[in-house]
Amino acid sequence: MKRTLAFASGAFIAAALAVAAPAWAQANDPVVTQARAAGAIGEMTDGYLGFAPGASISADLRGRVEQINIQRRQLYTRRAAERNVSVNEMAAAVACEVFDHRIAVGERYRDEGGQWRQHTAAQPVAKPSFCP
Repeated sequence: MKRTLAFASGAFIAAALAVAAPAWAQANDPVVTQARAAGAIGEMTDGYLGFAPGASISADLRGRVEQINIQRRQLYTRRAAERNVSVNEMAAAVACEVFDHRIAVGERYRDEGGQWRQHTAAQPVAKPSFCP
């Protein structure tokens, strides 16, 4: 992940932001939106959705989240190849944008240390250390 900093130039981040909107849009499924609001799933620092510990996850929801993550990986792979960076670097750059602007108050997320947290008005989202 430290290498991500080397690619955090304005051009790379701008390119990542172009990926962030479509990657985020894939999660507009109402079942996924409801699970996100309920705290059962959330964004992770690796650029993918994850399941919060202790949450009751149906087979349907698990399948939907896995499909979103497959679509994200495909998108990250295409964009990484275009920019000559690794898929993980592209995913991390998108995660920086998501953590900075797209985790709503009340939603949960997994921080860089692997802890699940909730975004509250009093506790903003902790951006990963590799983000600019």
